[in-house]
This record gives sequence, structure tokens and C-alpha cells, in this order.
Amino acid sequence: MPNGLYLGRTVDPSGKPAERLELDPRDLLTHAFIVGMTGSGKTGLAIDLIEELLRKGVPVLAVDPKGDLGNLLLLFEKLDAASFEPWIDAEAAKRDGKTAGDIAASWKKGLETWGLGGADVAALVAARDAVIYTPGSTSGVALNVLQSLEAPGVSFDDAAEDLRDEIVGIVTGLLGLIGIEADPLQSREFILLSTLIESAWRSGKGLALESLITGIADPPFEKLGALPLESVYPRKERQGLMLALNNLLASPSFEVWRRGEPLDIERMLRTPEGKPRLSVLYTAHLSDAERLFVTALVLDKVKTWMRRQGGTTDLRAVLYMDEIFGYFPPHPANPPTKRPLLTLLKQARAQGVGVVLATQNPVDLDYKGLANMGTWLVGTLQTAQDRTRLREGLQGSGLEPSAIDKLLDGTKKRVFLLHDVHRSAPCLLESRWAMSYLRGPLTRDEIARLMKGRAQPDLATGARPTQASAAPVLPAPFRHSYFAKYGADRATPHLLVKHAVRYKDAGEVVATRAWPLAEGSPAEVLDAEPLTIEEAKVTTAVPAGLQYAELPDWLATAGSKGVERALKERLPGKLAVTLFFDPISKQVSKPDERADAFAERLSAEGGGVSAQRLSERLDKKRRDLALEEQNLIGRKSEKWVAIGSAILSNLGLFTGRKRTVSGASSVLTKNRMENNAEARVETLKTEIADLEAQLQAVSVVDPGRFEAKELLPARADVTILRYDILWVH
Repeated sequence: MPNGLYLGRTVDPSGKPAERLELDPRDLLTHAFIVGMTGSGKTGLAIDLIEELLRKGVPVLAVDPKGDLGNLLLLFEKLDAASFEPWIDAEAAKRDGKTAGDIAASWKKGLETWGLGGADVAALVAARDAVIYTPGSTSGVALNVLQSLEAPGVSFDDAAEDLRDEIVGIVTGLLGLIGIEADPLQSREFILLSTLIESAWRSGKGLALESLITGIADPPFEKLGALPLESVYPRKERQGLMLALNNLLASPSFEVWRRGEPLDIERMLRTPEGKPRLSVLYTAHLSDAERLFVTALVLDKVKTWMRRQGGTTDLRAVLYMDEIFGYFPPHPANPPTKRPLLTLLKQARAQGVGVVLATQNPVDLDYKGLANMGTWLVGTLQTAQDRTRLREGLQGSGLEPSAIDKLLDGTKKRVFLLHDVHRSAPCLLESRWAMSYLRGPLTRDEIARLMKGRAQPDLATGARPTQASAAPVLPAPFRHSYFAKYGADRATPHLLVKHAVRYKDAGEVVATRAWPLAEGSPAEVLDAEPLTIEEAKVTTAVPAGLQYAELPDWLATAGSKGVERALKERLPGKLAVTLFFDPISKQVSKPDERADAFAERLSAEGGGVSAQRLSERLDKKRRDLALEEQNLIGRKSEKWVAIGSAILSNLGLFTGRKRTVSGASSVLTKNRMENNAEARVETLKTEIADLEAQLQAVSVVDPGRFEAKELLPARADVTILRYDILWVH
């Protein structure tokens, strides 16, 4: 095999014999562009170049907006009619009066003219793998374009510039799909989406389009820049962006965009065994906005991949773009493809990546891009303006303007002016016969035939790749929160309510509960049994790999006002509590405190009264009793003394010496004092017995002595402190 890229032979306007022309692969490190009007043979030359690169073991990623590059898979080593027949345009062949045999013979003869044959075709087939990717379609190998929202495999800080460029491409493309032309520095939509993606990637988390939509309604941050999010982009105004992306997601035709092989540049350039791969990115079936979206994503991925490669002086891979019109226009136009393309043209050489662009008119390319291309292949041009621009670019080639004009005049079908900064001077090149059958643009049905049998596991079975589902979109002002109760992978929605209740004789109670969100209406939610929630364990961090149950339909229609009304009307009736009264300690249980728990608490607290205080009171009562008992004994003695005195003083009544009774009042007084002392003693004994009973109750509290009492708070006694959506998993 030749040492260089065999593109054809030189053509000398003066009649000098033609010579074989080979291009050093390393010349493409300074990039190249192919320009020529329709019919100039531009596509055939590009296919020759790609064939030669693959023969040399250089992988090629080719962006194909017209559908011509699928011809690179039409390689027939037998060069017989049976091989060509399925791919011949029957109407064109009939119009030209040719059969499959005629076309096969013509192709065989054409190759022989250039020193090629079936063995060379077979060697090319064996040397490379070939894939046609069809994003947004299952005709070829589907490409999971939205997989690019997944977290990158490197630390964000280690590749911040490249990853931000990828985010720019993703966001610009997504907004383009919904008809929004966004300025990265001025557009609120652009800034919000970019911040959402970067926030997720920085935390090592990927995004699905569903979670991106959810993030618009409920972002994980409160500010955009230095200002509150609600000031910069109020939630009510974000609703339009959210609905537009949701409509895109809901479109059945968009489903295939999220399925297929991952957008992995390394995989697109080489097989797992290391064989060079031709990856054709077929976008002819897409709209202009979709083409820009996909191409920008791929270019950004190429740029990120390129920057992770080590330096080299050899050609490692080539990116080829056919029909560059609209992707790399002159200033001031700035489509999402322009920025990564310009970066590749300026920086890719050091990592061994060459860029080749093709177009019909040189004015289709930004002048900065032209200045970074070392190899020009110029075919027949359409206008004098095109010739003037190319002539100006060739002024530094060492040729006089008249010589340049002579070379430009020499271009015709399959004859190109070759200007290579690595060669001494420009020359004319006649492109060789392509080994691939140049059938013209392929249809999606034909691409499906070429890719038949290629493994596409998730498409063949209809299965989707396993991934976490995105949290459903919540109406304002609800926000997502999470509570791990069961350790499950699937979360069910609950209404989280934090409330304060004032109960008579029991004080205020603050509690947090969660009611399962049921179908029907907000009022019916409170009929279910609630969960008691530890608020400290409620988090806004999204658990990895979580699947979400569906929200009830009424949430979107009733919204927060319906929920708040139901809570005000029905929550007080759900907060009735049974309290227990202890007749001994005179204590009342706490709301929701069971009788046994109340008894245990009373025991721990000393029956509701301090044991020390009870003992002190009991000791005092006992001392008082002892004194009163001594006092009672004294009173009794005094009474009997008074009685004796009275008897002695009244003996004269019996002897006749006294006429009146004396001492009776003293006896009555002493008797009364005795009775009072006895009463005080009995009272103290009763009080001591009661205190002894209370002290006995300190160590053992019998719940059976409690009296149950139900309390129902009034509406005015219930304050709702918080309500939101809680995902319990």
C-alpha cells in the first residue's frame, strides 16, 4: 500500500505527464477544506480521502447532512452485477440505458484505470468497521443524544472549560428545538438551564430531560448570580419554558432520541478491539434545528475527547463535515456548532486530530476558520466572488496572481486545485476512482438494510436503559422533599404537614405528619393514616436511582389553594387526642401519650410530686401529730384536775356550808379544749395517711387509676406551619 493518501494524479495545464499524487496524512493536522459547486466531484474526492484514511488505520467521524456518505459502505469486492444490483437507482439506470452488469463493469474498469481492484476493496472492508448513526430514527444505529445530559466521567473542576462548552451546546440545542434563540449572557432561559446542568454535574449526578423540566419548577438553588431566583426569573414566568420542554418530551417522535448507543467519541472512532471505525452521523432526515442540536453536541464531545488525549505528531483521527453551510458561517452569525469547530481548528493539531470541511462556496466558512486550514482542495466555483476570495487566500502561496488564475481556470469535474502549505507550490489534482459505489444519497430504508443485524439491545427488545426516573413536575409553590423510611428504590408521594395545636390543660404541641396522596380530592387525603415524620431527617437531596410513583391528577388542578383549604377545614378534626388524668398526682398526660407511658413518666417523676417533698411534708405532719398528741394528753390531765377541783370546791353543798355550785365553767372549758386537740390529732392522722399513700404511689403508678378525657381542638387552636410534597421511600 502506498505510504501516503492516494488521492489521484497531478494535472499540468502545460501538458506535462501526470504523476501519482499522495498526500501525507500528517498534512491534515493543519486541517483541510474541500470547496466546489454541485457537479464538481467534491463528494467523490471526500470519499477518496476517507477511504485512504481508513486504509492507513486512521478512524473517521463523518457528519452527513445530505446522505451521500453512506456510499462509503457500498464496497463490493467481487465487483459483479449481483453485488451492485440492489443499490442501483433503477429509474436512473433505465434512463441512461444501463444494466447492473454495465454499472459493475464500468466500476471495475474505472478502478483498474487507477491501479485498483477487488483485492483493494476487500482489504479496505477488512481494515475498518463502519456504522451509520441515525439520531432521532431507528433506520440506522440509533444514537442516545440526550444521554449527553448524564454526568461526565471526570471531575467537573478538572475539565470545567470543556464541560461548560458541552453545556452551552446542549442548552443552545434544546432551546433551538423549542424555537428559542438564546444569548448565553442575556437569556434567562439559557442561564437557568445551564446552571441546572452544571449544578447536577458538579455533584456527580446526571440528568434526564424529565428531571431538567422538574428543575425548572423547583431548582436546587435560590439564586441566579447575586440575585434571588424569584427576582430574576419568577416561577410563574418559568412555567412557559417548562411546558415547552414538556411538550417536546411528550412528543412520540422524540422518544427515539433517548434510545440507542451512547454518544461516546472513543467508541465511535474505534472498536473495542482497536480497529479503526468509520462513523457516519446521518442527519439528512432531521430539521435544521435538530441538525444543529445533534451536530453541536457531537462537536463538543469531540472537543472534550480531544483534550483528554496525549500529544502526538501523528494523525490520530479525522473529523469530516460535508456541506458546512450554516454550521460555520462568517461573523456575526453564531450557531452552536461554530464555537466548538473554531476550537478544534485552533487546538486539535496537538492531539493528532484533523478537521476536514466541505462546502459549495468559500463564503460559507468563517474567515478565522479558513486561516487555520493548511490544505485547500478547490474545485469549479460558481461565482466571481468565490474566485476572488480563494485568490486572496492563495496570495501567500508564492505564485503570481496570473498563475493562480490559470490553475483556477484548469479546474473542472474531478479536477481540483490543491494548495498545501507543506508543499512547495499549488498544483492541479485529478481525483481517483472511488472504491465505494457512488450511488448518491441513501434513503432511510437503504440505511436500514445496511445496518440490518447490527446489535441495538435496548431497541431490539423495546426495553429502555435502566435509569432513575425524574421527579414529576409540581405546581407552585410545592417543592420536592424526601424521607427514607423503608430504604426502597420507589418513592410514593405524601402530603407533608407541620402544625402547632393548643390543647386545654395540655399546652401547645408541634408535630410533623405525612398523609399518602390519594386519588379523589385534597380533602380525602386526610382520611388516610398519617406517618409521623422526624423533620430533621427530611431532605431536599435527591436519592440516587429513585423511581417515582405518579401524582394524583387533582394536584395539578386544585394546587396549593385546594390543599390549604382542605387542611384548614379538616385537619382540626383529625387532631383529637385522649388525655389521662391522675387523681392522685393531679397530673394530665401529654397529647398522644399512652396510659402506660404516662404511668411510666409519673413513676420517673415521682408520681407527679417530688418524693423528697412528700417525705418532708410527711415528717412535718408526723412531728405535728406528736406535738398534738402531747397536747391532747395535757388537755385531758387539765380536764381531770378541773373536775377534781370542782368536786372539792362544791363539797359544802352536801354539808350545808355553800349555797351555790362553783368550778363548772372551768370543767367545760377544759373539756372543749380536749375535744379540739382530739380533732387536730385525727386530722393530722388522716393527712399523714394520705401522704403515705402518695409516697407509696411514687414507686408504682397503676394506669388503672387514670381517668380518660378526649380533647378536640378548635380551628382557631390549629396553626399550619408548613405543607409540601414528601417522597417517602
